[in-house]
Amino acid sequence: MATTPKKETPASATGVLQDKPSASAAEHGDHDRIVMASRRADGSMDQVNPEFIGDKETAIAAAKEQLAVQAASAVDTAARGVTSTPEDGTGSSEPDAEVQALKDAQDEAVKAAEARAEREVNDLHQGLGE
Repeated sequence: MATTPKKETPASATGVLQDKPSASAAEHGDHDRIVMASRRADGSMDQVNPEFIGDKETAIAAAKEQLAVQAASAVDTAARGVTSTPEDGTGSSEPDAEVQALKDAQDEAVKAAEARAEREVNDLHQGLGE
């Protein structure tokens, strides 16, 4: 049984493969078209050169909710270890100052996150994608 040897073509001759991505390839390459962003732990978008499509108000609402929840959670995580009631179980009807401070910090983080979400969508929205 005879076999034909495989023809070896160098990758540079095909123009398809490249060892390292170049800046110009990223500049002219693909980008992600999204309705809602995936987020990294720091809140930044985890897409390649994202472009929001679809209904703009829906994208803004989704981004606001997403960043607000993440921001409030970050404040809560930073304040972990704070106790709000004494060990003996006694308490008062007055709001705990530490809990109120945490709530105020969360509210401030939520407002900042919502403003960021609206800026992101306004900067990157490209219409309904039709």
